[in-house]
Amino acid sequence: MGLCLIAYSDCDWICLHIFRHLQANIPMRYIHFDVPHKESYSLDSVGKHGFAMEIGPQPHGVVRSNVYAAMKAGVQHMLDWVCFFNSGTGLPKLFSQATKRSNGGLLVRPTANLQHIVFFNPRQDQDFCLLHPEDPLFQTFSGETLRYKGDEALYPFFINECAYYEKGIALSLARKRRVMVPAIRVQTERERQAHMEEEEEE
Repeated sequence: MGLCLIAYSDCDWICLHIFRHLQANIPMRYIHFDVPHKESYSLDSVGKHGFAMEIGPQPHGVVRSNVYAAMKAGVQHMLDWVCFFNSGTGLPKLFSQATKRSNGGLLVRPTANLQHIVFFNPRQDQDFCLLHPEDPLFQTFSGETLRYKGDEALYPFFINECAYYEKGIALSLARKRRVMVPAIRVQTERERQAHMEEEEEE
């Protein structure tokens, strides 16, 4: 799946500018979880411009050096952006591609007995590759191929994630969209102080 920035908004310009900065340095995707704020459940939903960075695949209880290095690089690039932005440097308008989890975007496995079904081999580890109706998706141990029965082509991600096994969730489905991100610039402390002095003189 690679490195992803996950947020509960596709119009938080801070998150999207951070994402584009990261994307220029390392392969990365932006995932928008479109859920009401009161239903959000992760720690990053508490912050004003909260987001999470996630990387995979990595087996539980294992630290892979390439995964660790990619996440470390992502965090460092994000911190570099914060310093750059806080210096008062203006950031230009840009366009970004966001992957928005579709409504009802969780595909449940077609059988409760998870031991008797696996992902169709070419689909495993193919996160964000377009899935069309009637594409092969699962395969039973008896050799039967089960096909995607959705009404539209969507982008699967979190394919065969271990964390979702207990819930019987096979993958998440999303639509891609292009988002216009406006130019932004923070007011520096010096500018803020000068503005306050001007107001006092008036």
